[in-house]
Amino acid sequence: MEIYLIRHTAPAIESGICYGFSDVDVADTFEEEVALIRTKLPAGSFDVYTSPLQRCRKLAAALFGEVAISDDRLQEMNFGDWEMKPWESIGRAELQKWADDFVIEKVPGGESYEDLYTRSMEMIAELIEKGNDAVLVTHGGVIRSVLAHVTNTPLVDSFEIKVNYGRISHLHVEDDQIKVIFYNS
Repeated sequence: MEIYLIRHTAPAIESGICYGFSDVDVADTFEEEVALIRTKLPAGSFDVYTSPLQRCRKLAAALFGEVAISDDRLQEMNFGDWEMKPWESIGRAELQKWADDFVIEKVPGGESYEDLYTRSMEMIAELIEKGNDAVLVTHGGVIRSVLAHVTNTPLVDSFEIKVNYGRISHLHVEDDQIKVIFYNS
């Protein structure tokens, strides 16, 4: 079984803004980025799933038409009260409390990285049980958490795994074992 994880293209948001769960649109470079992704897509028949956020839905539709199944588990981390605020405007003490243990510390009004990891892995387990080749059009946090699981990287160290916009990661599943074929390609 093959699973391809595709990160959405560049979002239309200025640098330094905290966003995750917010429904940010795609940047003006969308069409060029889609063209590049198409050159890297594998041939075959896939079940296609997407985050319901428009930056993923638009990419899924551009690549696969309207066949993608929307799944909330594929959304980016919910930064709660911090969503759409400049990082520099978030109180230092509040930000430091989260940064000191971001894996289990929930963002005020949001979720923890562990929450994102749990829902991401629930989705992967469900796909493995179905056994069909699949493409997931999703976000960096989801992809990074899945790759951390597969590579036995502790979540606290997983931000060393680079996941760029518009890149594909490929997982191979056999006998319930998952291995990374490539990532961030």
